[in-house]
Amino acid sequence: MTSENSLEWVRKDFPSLENKHNGWLPVYFDNACNTLVPRQVIDAFNDYYMNFPACGEGRSRHWFAAEVTDRIDGNEERGMQGARNSIKEFFNASSHKEIIFTLNSSHGINIVALGMQFKPGDVVLHTDKEHNSNMIPWLRLRKKGIIMNQPIFTTPDGEIDLDMFEEQLKTRHVRLVSMGFTSNLTGYTIPAKEIIQLAHRYGALVLLDGAQAVPHMAIDVQDLDVDFLACSMHKMCGPRGVGVLYGKSEYLGKATREEDEAENVILPTMLGGDTVFDSTYDDYTLLQAPERFEVGLQDYAGQIAAGAAVKYLRKVGMDNIHAHEEKLNTYLSGKLMERYGDLGWFNILGPKDPAKRSGIVSFEVKRPNANGIAEDLSEKRNVMIRDGQFCVHSYLNNTFGVGWSGPQLPSEQRMMYRASFYFYNTIKECDIFLDTLQEIFEERFYV
Repeated sequence: MTSENSLEWVRKDFPSLENKHNGWLPVYFDNACNTLVPRQVIDAFNDYYMNFPACGEGRSRHWFAAEVTDRIDGNEERGMQGARNSIKEFFNASSHKEIIFTLNSSHGINIVALGMQFKPGDVVLHTDKEHNSNMIPWLRLRKKGIIMNQPIFTTPDGEIDLDMFEEQLKTRHVRLVSMGFTSNLTGYTIPAKEIIQLAHRYGALVLLDGAQAVPHMAIDVQDLDVDFLACSMHKMCGPRGVGVLYGKSEYLGKATREEDEAENVILPTMLGGDTVFDSTYDDYTLLQAPERFEVGLQDYAGQIAAGAAVKYLRKVGMDNIHAHEEKLNTYLSGKLMERYGDLGWFNILGPKDPAKRSGIVSFEVKRPNANGIAEDLSEKRNVMIRDGQFCVHSYLNNTFGVGWSGPQLPSEQRMMYRASFYFYNTIKECDIFLDTLQEIFEERFYV
């Protein structure tokens, strides 16, 4: 995938790229929110509802149910890998039992946050630019007096200072380090392996919010030695409402009763159907992982489609995806800074080097009437980007003051915008975005 022509076969797999608006084909630069979905994943999803829309995972004893189970957990005799095993290979996990299906990254993080057996004085460390998914669960536990949470403030260029991080590990009783692997605000990817090594040295476990990392680079959980990793399929060409939590088997529990588990094991946060082996009026015994964490009837169609999504990404190649996004980011960032970088009201968030910002270009426009640019891009040329706070309210409120995005004096008006790429985007689309943005800036007398 080193040239525009090499992308042609990929784009044909995405039917939504043919959906014109006001006469223009879509320029979809909102991939950090949701990626588009290829036909292969849509077909896998529909196949369930068309052909075997039944309970799976051992609930029922007929061939519809067996087909569902085989497509999720695999069947060697039939030569079927199953979605769970496909995702296990995608992460290089040591066992398919370490792969827990969730609703999304937020759900996975909450499973750890609510299931970890915290003690008074325990500290959770996170970065200063966390998505609410990896901020609110810790604030909630802090408000209840269960833990203390502490942000690690990044450098002016938006990077992690490992010396500052280690100082926190030395001086605080850190039980868990929970960090966004790649920032959805700046695209910066933390030095995860070094962070994990330091955390383990001081006895802390590590949870990575991989929502913005897993779709964009090859990740080997065994090489990283990470304890927990959460991700969302809707950000990686997969179905909506399906996520994955990877957890080392030693922290997912083996005892049939919670009271018998080791202190570092996370306990199930929701119990009910398909999480227990047996129950009486007085007691119950838990199933092993992952079943004990997958409560109730599951989104079987979504889980099957999740397997199709990771197979599709492996076909494209994670290294190819990463390289292509870096090329797009370098091109677009360079053009934006060339045009507006010296004007004093335009700023790209995060590291100056585009190679350190993954597929994300977030920029600040500090001008009167700075709102509404995203809507104008959509209506003029069918260009789709994101504006607002990107669920990183804590950092932006700390930086600009609470209420910064509301009504302000003309001299103080600003808005944040984010263009985010995936492997089906092109240089030509970057040029359409640039030309349309220039037109909007001229209409607003910014340039």
